[in-house]
Amino acid sequence: MTRKQKIAIFLGILLGIFIAIASYFFYCPSPTAGLFPPVSNVKTRTIYFVHHDWHSGLAWAQQKPEAFGAEEWKDAPYVEVGWGDRQFYFAGDQSILSMLRAVFIPSDSVMHVVSFAESPTQFFKFPVLPIELSEAGFQNLFAYVKQTFAVNEKGDRMATIGKGQYGVSSFYAAVPRYFSLFNCNTWASEALRNAGLSVCPNRALLAKNLAEQIKYLQNSGKGNS
Repeated sequence: MTRKQKIAIFLGILLGIFIAIASYFFYCPSPTAGLFPPVSNVKTRTIYFVHHDWHSGLAWAQQKPEAFGAEEWKDAPYVEVGWGDRQFYFAGDQSILSMLRAVFIPSDSVMHVVSFAESPTQFFKFPVLPIELSEAGFQNLFAYVKQTFAVNEKGDRMATIGKGQYGVSSFYAAVPRYFSLFNCNTWASEALRNAGLSVCPNRALLAKNLAEQIKYLQNSGKGNS
């Protein structure tokens, strides 16, 4: 094989990698039609996107028969959920090695569930974006969140694996593997897409990316705050 052929093959591989990466970030899966924004005269539910610096959380007011809160306060007025890497998020290992592992190696994950009484806009010191969903859209989001938990043979989420980070909160084992391209922010984006929002998980690697997409929908008249 000549030197020119080797260079051509190398450049071809680089081009293929570039096209694959570009396709990934430009691709945007379509949400379920007819869910968002809610049409008039239909039941709606307000959820809240919580922008925790680098991390995304989703919160809502609980309604019976929902009892989704943390173990110590399942029927709390409000609940917030977040998903992330088990070693970094739950174990608190924020070393450089842990960060690199979370970026490059698929790893175990956890769910963080918080129970609280105040409105999310009052409870959190972080920016909070209210989003009005149709009831059907909320149920889709709720189902997506529920299927993230590791469950027992009865289909119920497993018992808590440890105390949460703030308020009345707990950590639970989760099913998906955490990876840099499927992280806490893309997970939240997937939940919102299931609710009908035209957000792109592939373009939500950072919490600020997802917040910008939500604000765009609201400001363009495609969503409600």
